[in-house]
Amino acid sequence: NLIMKRLRIFIATMCFLACLAAGALGNVTTFAAPAAGKPETQRLRWKGKTVKIALSTSLTRFSSNIKSDSDVLGAVRRSLEAWANASGIDLEFEASERQSVSPDGRAGDGISLITIAQTSENVQFFAKDADSASAKTRIFYTGRGIITEADIVLNPFQQFSTDGTFGTFDLESTLTHEIGHLLGLSHLGVLGATMSESFAKNGSMGIADLSPRTLSESDIAKIRELYGSPDGVEVCCGAIAGKVTTENGRPGKGFQIWAEESHTGRVMAETESGADGGYRLGGLPSGDYSVYWKTSHGSMGEFGSVQLEIGEVKALSEKVALRPADANVQFLGQNGQLADHGIQLIAGRSATLNIGGHNLDHGRVQIAFSSPHIKVVQLPLMTQEFGGGVTAVNFLIVVDPAIEAGNYSVFVNGKDGTVSCLVGALSIEPTPE
Repeated sequence: NLIMKRLRIFIATMCFLACLAAGALGNVTTFAAPAAGKPETQRLRWKGKTVKIALSTSLTRFSSNIKSDSDVLGAVRRSLEAWANASGIDLEFEASERQSVSPDGRAGDGISLITIAQTSENVQFFAKDADSASAKTRIFYTGRGIITEADIVLNPFQQFSTDGTFGTFDLESTLTHEIGHLLGLSHLGVLGATMSESFAKNGSMGIADLSPRTLSESDIAKIRELYGSPDGVEVCCGAIAGKVTTENGRPGKGFQIWAEESHTGRVMAETESGADGGYRLGGLPSGDYSVYWKTSHGSMGEFGSVQLEIGEVKALSEKVALRPADANVQFLGQNGQLADHGIQLIAGRSATLNIGGHNLDHGRVQIAFSSPHIKVVQLPLMTQEFGGGVTAVNFLIVVDPAIEAGNYSVFVNGKDGTVSCLVGALSIEPTPE
C-alpha cells in the first residue's frame, strides 16, 4: 500500500510538472468595449512576433449591421497597421468561412477570428450587454499568460459604419480597440485613448468622433511594453517604476498612475498599481515626465518629475496622504451633455465644454490644464443640475494651433486646495490642412 501510494503521488507530480512545462493550464477571459469598471491588470501576450487572424466572410459579404457603402476591408487593414506600425509585431489576415466565436472553455479552436455573423453562439455572447457593448474579445491563454487564440465579435445587435453616420459605431475605431485586446492589452484609464474603457457612437456630442482610430501615446507605450518598438525605431523604451504607500504604511493598491510629458502636458503612459502598491510605466521614449497618482475615492497628487533616457528604468516611489477632493470631477461633455469618455477637439480652435461631478459650481472650483497650449477663459456661465447629486459647470477653452496632437488631462482645483482630474480626457487632433 505504501509503494502504491508513493507511486500515485509520483505520477500526479510528474503530470503536474509536465503541464507547467508545456504551459497547458489554459484560461479564458473576455474584454468588452465600451465597458465600465476598473482597468484589468492581467498581463497577456503572444509568444511570437507574428499573429495570424481569420476574417470571417460575415464582414466581407452583405451584413444588415454594417452600412452598405462602408469600407470594411480598409477599416480592417488600417486597424491592423496601426498596431503593427507602433510595435515589433506583425499582423496578418486572410478570409475565412468560419462565423462563430469559440465556446467558453480552457481552449478554443486555435483560430483567431473577427466576425459579425448573427449565429446563435455570437448572439449568446452578447446576452448580457447587447444594448451597451460595441464588440467583445474572448482570449484563450496558458498558465504563463501566453495567448493561444483571440476571437473578436462585433455586436450583431448594433450598427456600424466607416463614414461617421449618426447613431452608428465607427467600425475602424471599434476594430482598433478590439485588436488591442487581441494583442493582450487591457483597458486604459486615459479617457481619450483608443484603449479607453468606453467610446461613444457617432454624433453623441453632435460630432463624429473618429479619434480612437489613431493610437494615443499611452496606447503606444502599452503595446511597446509588451512587444518592443518596430525595427529601425530607436526612440524606445524606458520605464518609470516604483511603489506607492499611504501615510499609515499600507500599500497603495489600485491607484491610477500616469505620466505626462512635462513641457507639453500630453499623457504618455498610464497604469494601475498592484496589490503591493507597485507600478511600472513602460514603453516610454526619452524625455522629461511629471508623474501623478489618483485613487477611486477622489484623492490625487503628484509624485514628482523624472528625466528618462532610452532604455533606462527610473525608480520613483512615494508615501502619499489621502485627502479626498472637495470638488470631485467625473464627466466631461459638450452641448449641454456629459459623458464618461474623451472629447475630441481641433488644434487652433476654441470650445465650450461642460464638466460634471459632485460639489461643482463656479464659486468653488477652478479649471486648469498642465499644458501651456490650452487656455481657460473665465465666463459668467451657469451651473447645471443633472440629478443624482451631479452638477456641471461650463467653461470656454482656447487651444493653441501649435499644440501637439494627443490626450490632455483636465484638472479641477477646489477652494480647499485639493485637486481632482480627468486623465487624458481631451483628445486634440491636428488642424485640418
